[in-house]
Amino acid sequence: MNSRNMDAACLRALRRRGHSDASIAAMTPEEAFCEYCAYHGIMNLLPTTLQMLDKLRGNVSAQ
Repeated sequence: MNSRNMDAACLRALRRRGHSDASIAAMTPEEAFCEYCAYHGIMNLLPTTLQMLDKLRGNVSAQ
């Protein structure tokens, strides 16, 4: 991921979790999202959680 284009709050959370700019650059959006959630106390985020988010987004755009 390009940290220059990343949301400032997300970047700040990733850095506070101890990630370097190099490790952030190597992350997928899903990994960055999981780390952001973990920073805010949402633990054990599973791939199915991300899939549900995609389903919910699809449901909103289909209306």
